[in-house]
Amino acid sequence: MVTDFPRKVDDIIHEWLSQVLGGIVTGYKITFLEGGGLSDVFKLYALTYDGDAGHAPSSVVVKVATQVKARRDFALTSHAYTKELNFFKDLARDVPLRSPKVYGCFADGSEGSESFIIVMEDLTAHSMVFDQVDDPPNEVFARKIALEAATMHAKFWESATIRLPWLGRHDNRYVFTLDTMSKMGKATWASFRALYTQIYGRDLFDCPEDKPVEELTELLCGPKGVGIHDKIYDILSARPKTLLHGDMRADNLFRTNPAIGTSVEDTTITFIDWQIIHAGPPGPEFTQAWMHSLEPQDRRKDRDILKQYHDKLVELNPAAAAYTYDMLLEDYTLSFCFWWTALITLGVGTLPLFDKPEGMRMKQLWGKGLFRAKIAMRDLDCLALITRLATDVPDDRPDEASTTE
Repeated sequence: MVTDFPRKVDDIIHEWLSQVLGGIVTGYKITFLEGGGLSDVFKLYALTYDGDAGHAPSSVVVKVATQVKARRDFALTSHAYTKELNFFKDLARDVPLRSPKVYGCFADGSEGSESFIIVMEDLTAHSMVFDQVDDPPNEVFARKIALEAATMHAKFWESATIRLPWLGRHDNRYVFTLDTMSKMGKATWASFRALYTQIYGRDLFDCPEDKPVEELTELLCGPKGVGIHDKIYDILSARPKTLLHGDMRADNLFRTNPAIGTSVEDTTITFIDWQIIHAGPPGPEFTQAWMHSLEPQDRRKDRDILKQYHDKLVELNPAAAAYTYDMLLEDYTLSFCFWWTALITLGVGTLPLFDKPEGMRMKQLWGKGLFRAKIAMRDLDCLALITRLATDVPDDRPDEASTTE
């Protein structure tokens, strides 16, 4: 039994890794895969073993807490690390979506699992990630992903599982996983806009078509901002709920490597990054999946894809008919608002990193993602919906705080 674990990838020793992988490890190489989020991810490859290693892998992926304190503190506040650890330990085997095989999951026992390490399957051995910048899902893949999500949503529809305390609030109220960050948009909006102009050399709303989104942002980050959030939560809390992945953007989805020759229908999708898994109505699931991942010409099929998804959901679980297609579409549209303000707050801490060489891809990712999101919010007329919603919302109290627990 492994009784201790490395807190950083540089602390991994052969003896510990041997116990995890089931072969006597004699060597490996390390490459950094991803940072800038709540965790740092590395690939250990060219693994060598002493003698017959049996089915031990030739490469693995290792995930640890980010070394950036501000992002780690946020992960602890939102219980992101504990959620993913709990998913792999207790739920993965029952969820009808493919997730990476896990060789070992270890945490320090603290409330938020401040130190942890997950050793998992290297998906690149047989699959490739959708690239949000250069290779996002097209309409056909978006449909496939939505229909696969229906299998999970149908299975856990109003189930006992979604009552687990780490998946939601004790009062069953829906609150956005990044609620604190979203409501902070009031305080961070001016700084974010200035940073965007500095980094990208133009204003975020640099064309006349952006005017509705600019007005929407001023409304969401204005005197009624917290009240609008809570009004959205009132609507979503009244809906039936299920288990949500919470972060189905393109960079968290792998599909069978096309070089193998597999058709879209036969492609296996693997869903990674379960750090914001939670209970809620399905609408917000697709907001995050498509908001900044799909090119406009593909995302504009959203209403039709959602109808196909809804038909599948009800076919798999007739009880889900209580959640109508109109509810699904409204929830999907409303959820753009709190994701947008969360990005504003996240961007204040993230955009300054883009001037560094290692931040170039993230700069492209954010630039393209925000562009896609603006078009989506215009197409869905989020401004009109939120304007109607805000008519009877009073101004926030000066000391208004987040309602997240």
